[in-house]
Amino acid sequence: MSNRINPAASAIAAALALAFAGAAVAQATPATPAGKPRAATPDETFALWDKDKNKALSLEEFKAGYQQTQAQLAVRKLHQNFVAMDKNKSKALEQDEFANLELVKKAGAKAPQFSTFDADKNGKLEFKEYVSLIETMVRSK
Repeated sequence: MSNRINPAASAIAAALALAFAGAAVAQATPATPAGKPRAATPDETFALWDKDKNKALSLEEFKAGYQQTQAQLAVRKLHQNFVAMDKNKSKALEQDEFANLELVKKAGAKAPQFSTFDADKNGKLEFKEYVSLIETMVRSK
C-alpha cells in the first residue's frame, strides 16, 4: 500500500479550507462596478501572491499562490457540479438527488448514507455538506 497522498483529495481539502475561510476567494475575484465577479488581472494576481510586497515572488510565494488558485478552481467546479445536480433548484440536494450523484451510484452498496453528511439533520445537503461528502468519498478511494 502506498503512502502517497491522493492529489484529488489534497486539492479538495485545500479547496475546503479556502471555501469556508472566504477571504481568499473574494480577493482573487474582484467585482465589476455592477458587482459581478471578474477575473483578476495578472498584476492583481501577482500583488495577491507577493505576500511580503517586495515586488518579487519567492518560490514559496509562487507555490502558495498556485495552490490557492488550484483550490479556488476546485471549489468553483464542485459548486458547478452541485448546482447541476440540484434539479429542483432548492440550493440543496435532497435524498433523490443524492442517489443520482455519480460517486454514489459507482459506490453502490458501499456508498455512505445520506444522513451521514446531513450535519444539521434538515433532510438536505447544503453545499458545505456536499463538499464533505465528496471529500470523504475521494479519500476512501
